[in-house]
Amino acid sequence: MRLPLSMGFVLLLAGCAGQPPVAPAPPPEPVSSDPQQCQGRTDCTTKTSRTLLFVFDYAEAGGALVQRKGPWLFTPSAAKPSGWPSLKIRLADPPAGRFEFASQCPAGNCRIGEDDLLRVYRSYLGGEPCLLSDAKALARCLEPATLTPDPSP
Repeated sequence: MRLPLSMGFVLLLAGCAGQPPVAPAPPPEPVSSDPQQCQGRTDCTTKTSRTLLFVFDYAEAGGALVQRKGPWLFTPSAAKPSGWPSLKIRLADPPAGRFEFASQCPAGNCRIGEDDLLRVYRSYLGGEPCLLSDAKALARCLEPATLTPDPSP
């Protein structure tokens, strides 16, 4: 009884040894450094949730509540001037869509500039939000990036 089992085991091992090696898995796709770009369905869903958190935090800090129409979130034209830019955000289509963001200061003297507000929005999408209601965190977020000298002659 042992001999047939042993022979079967040896034949199984010999058969496995004769198999060609399995090709290595392809390298992962490079991750985009653009937080407004989706990297798949799950990433898009996460960033949609982060966008909603951004607009709620924006409203809590004093901005107008946004409305939704299809993939667009926007400040309604009837919103009272609040010293905050109006928003227009297009939600991305999964799996590889892009979130579009625009803001405009209708009165010309808003509490935060359009470029700075975009930087804050991108911080939310990246998972490290600069809260609009926390002055210290917001100031750190809006500090200009340290410029590194160009190494080329």
